[in-house]
Amino acid sequence: MEIATYGSTAMHAKLIEGLRQYGITDPIRRFDDLSDEERRAIRILFGWYMPQEVIDACPSLEWIQGAGAGVDWLMTVNIPDRITVTRIVDQFGPDMGEYALLAALAWVKDWRRWSLLQKSREWTPHLVGQLSLLTVGVLGAGSIGGHIAAVFRPLVAEVRALGRHLPNLAGVVGFSADQWPAFYRDLDLLIMVLPHTSDTYHLVGWPQLRLMRTGGFVINIGRGAVLDEGALVMAIRSGQLSGACLDVFEVEPLPKESVLWDLPGMTITPHVSGPSRVEGMVRVFADNLKRFRQRRALVGVVDRGRGY
Repeated sequence: MEIATYGSTAMHAKLIEGLRQYGITDPIRRFDDLSDEERRAIRILFGWYMPQEVIDACPSLEWIQGAGAGVDWLMTVNIPDRITVTRIVDQFGPDMGEYALLAALAWVKDWRRWSLLQKSREWTPHLVGQLSLLTVGVLGAGSIGGHIAAVFRPLVAEVRALGRHLPNLAGVVGFSADQWPAFYRDLDLLIMVLPHTSDTYHLVGWPQLRLMRTGGFVINIGRGAVLDEGALVMAIRSGQLSGACLDVFEVEPLPKESVLWDLPGMTITPHVSGPSRVEGMVRVFADNLKRFRQRRALVGVVDRGRGY
């Protein structure tokens, strides 16, 4: 048994069906269905959130293909250096760009208030904002951040992007990590798409949020731990921010007792902005499997020092 999957039966079945369309007919079974001897023969493992006991059970393992873009689960396990880890790349920009645009428009056009007025059958016109007047900052300048910046560029006054190094995106004002005060200053809208690493934990807190324009808005569709939720609560309650749209949280599912649920101007969604679509996962895995067997460089190799 050379290849196995770690995850649900449904995911396994969809993966197998998709791989057949690429002409890959290798016998692939779920890790949970294998004997100890079969697990020791596994060279390739597909899935995510693998606990240490799974890694330890596969002494012949050479490559792990993660089933999503995020690999923050790697921070909790010890994977030998001989094992290559890859993640799904270049699949999530369209979905996350649409989500960010929807959240931005709902905020600037005050859609929450219209909905409440409709429920109470009130006809109360009021003036709303314009997206075209806003300065938008995208925190994270990789493939997803680049796509989101491109979505917003023709619609707003200015798009900024902050990356580990100075981003070079068409029509976007780039900032490197050490230029963060200039990036945040007078932002109307902050869109966060950073992964969770030791360097990004609580990267956005009160020092950053206080630099935004009064009444600004935050959209987080990266990882919850990048945003200091306590600082966000303070910023909204003080009036520094008018609200936020959060799809990711430090603790998921978000506990029912969290103050975020009832915070004014808050929209909460259950980590749905960047779905791992089977067709995308299959395409990347099928391509990487061919590369692996041809001893070519794999796509989406994780730099464990950086955490992505």
